[in-house]
Amino acid sequence: MSLLDQLSKNKGTVSSALGKALAQKVLDGRQTGILLECVDLASYEAAAPRSKHIRAGAAKVIEIVAEKRPELVAPHLERLLPALAVSEPQTRWMIIRTMGFCARLNPAIAKKAMPYAEKYIDAKEGLVLASSADLFLGDLGALSKQDAHRVFPVLELSMENPLVNEPDWLLEALFKIFHNLGKTEQEKALKYAQRCQTSPRKSTQQRAKRLLRLA
Repeated sequence: MSLLDQLSKNKGTVSSALGKALAQKVLDGRQTGILLECVDLASYEAAAPRSKHIRAGAAKVIEIVAEKRPELVAPHLERLLPALAVSEPQTRWMIIRTMGFCARLNPAIAKKAMPYAEKYIDAKEGLVLASSADLFLGDLGALSKQDAHRVFPVLELSMENPLVNEPDWLLEALFKIFHNLGKTEQEKALKYAQRCQTSPRKSTQQRAKRLLRLA
């Protein structure tokens, strides 16, 4: 069965299991061609809702591989940019995370994903998409002081209107870029962390305390 056929049946509980199995084949070095096919399939029939399971399934494989072996995915980031504009949020959030995982290895192309992250944060379509954009900005801002200065205003907008549970991921992003921020920006990040200490979520409190320890 071709990869396209496998992914066309990529629904429900089958989706995660299939994505993990395919990604493992790539990571084991047995079938690296799977990754190249998935790169193209992540934006397959981009305007067709009927193909969203194919795109999302391909994106899942790519995300798993990128997290564990970013060097395998980084050379192909430019071919993944169209997947950031597909309709379904699942594909978009996995590809924006992929851009973050690979940012240090291919910064020039990863930076082209920033306008998409800004749109996701502005639209606040859902927690996973918004938080994935936050984390991507953290990965990008961790590269240099210049990059941190560029992403901080977007994260600041996100801090002003976070979705429920989004502060966890905002704090993660701020932690990543903290040492690249200027004094004024650091003070704003710390004030946000101070507010988050009163969160009912222990995970948020812990992340806030971790950020405050950088002061």
